Amino acid sequence: MASKTRTPRPDDYPLSDPVKAVQSSAAGKVKVAVTDIDGVLRGKYLHKDKFLSAVDGGFGFCNVVFGWDMTDSVYDNAHVIGWQHGFPDAMVQLDLATGRNVPWDDHVPFFLGDFVNADGTPFPICPRQLLKKVIKRAEKLGVQPMCGLEFEWFNFAETPHSWAAKKGVDPTPLTPGMFGYSLVRSN
Repeated sequence: MASKTRTPRPDDYPLSDPVKAVQSSAAGKVKVAVTDIDGVLRGKYLHKDKFLSAVDGGFGFCNVVFGWDMTDSVYDNAHVIGWQHGFPDAMVQLDLATGRNVPWDDHVPFFLGDFVNADGTPFPICPRQLLKKVIKRAEKLGVQPMCGLEFEWFNFAETPHSWAAKKGVDPTPLTPGMFGYSLVRSN
């Protein structure tokens, strides 16, 4: 059971020696994650021993994450990944540089991974692999890619059932208020 504390410790990030950190961790498991076709983080826990054996050789992760959407509905028009191929495991190579401990999960070690082909080359539709490819291409041009994100959204007091009953029209705002420059909402 996860502890109630969310207090980070000095050793939570970065993990200076990721393998040693996992070996000495009190947790018997490691959290690993990949990005799906939409960039959503998908993950699972590996037993500490399985993680350590995957450091060099990688581990299997179901390729369904490239064949479904954010709601886990399977795409019916996919050709590379799809139900017609049976959603086998694909190989994931751990990115040890992403290691950290998760404060709100009893400081369990956490790592990201990248999908690779059987020969170790980047899996072509893996979002992290695509990003690495774009960065390398930019660097060859003498450009350092930079990114700024701006998140904007509205919060509504709807459930999936109430939203369906309204047929996706006229959602009830979660809170009243001013909405400067908004073309969508007024007072």
